[in-house]
Amino acid sequence: LDSDINFNVELRLGAGAYICGEETALFEAIEGKRGLPRLRPPYPTTSGLFGKPTVINNVETLCNVPFIIHNGAAEYRALGTDNSTGTKLFCLSGDVVNPGLYEAPFGITLRELIFDLAGGLKGGALQAILVGGAAGVFVGPEGLDISLSYEGVKEVGIGLGSGAITVINEGHDLRQILLGISRFFAHESCGKCYPCQLGTQRQYEIVERASNGSLLQGDLQRLTDVGWTMSDASICGLGQTAASAVRSALERWPQLFDRSIE
Repeated sequence: LDSDINFNVELRLGAGAYICGEETALFEAIEGKRGLPRLRPPYPTTSGLFGKPTVINNVETLCNVPFIIHNGAAEYRALGTDNSTGTKLFCLSGDVVNPGLYEAPFGITLRELIFDLAGGLKGGALQAILVGGAAGVFVGPEGLDISLSYEGVKEVGIGLGSGAITVINEGHDLRQILLGISRFFAHESCGKCYPCQLGTQRQYEIVERASNGSLLQGDLQRLTDVGWTMSDASICGLGQTAASAVRSALERWPQLFDRSIE
């Protein structure tokens, strides 16, 4: 396109902290500080990077811009569903024949994504699907026909999150998977707010006891209480979603925990 508009692009390499996916923690890191989320207000639109009004978008959003410029907004809106227009990047991992990054229109089902695009299951029957990454929610085989659109997942009480989807066959112990997720959040919590700092540690300790069959009396209630406290009181999205996968597993498969109570 012919244009008189010129601008500079500056790249800054981060240290890979999960917390820097939160926009204000990213500002702090770019400014050379430790990646910690900021309290709001003020909001980025009034005081963002270096104290200036800042518009922040993720890479996936920016990748849609060339298509819209070259083909027009109407053609972009023709993709997807009425309320979720365009395409979405789905990072598919786990027990599928061809794991990878897939771009597909909003509204594709989990069944189509796994079997039509990724070649189907690998290594055994389907046990569970984690939708939304480590901060996501588990669904069972009955969820294969869920529409991967914002309105579709809302109908069944889950979220798309980053679009990360992990397929798990029956050969895996879900308690070990939950242990890995809990360990990850306990490690990645920045420690700025106590609900997340302490909550992720307590969650990890209880899930660890569940994984080796040594739950203490009252642990299940403590796990529930810790999860809701993190969700309600943490100051950023990390703590607010750190218990999502564990809580959904506890609701869907309580026997994972009940059978190990002493």
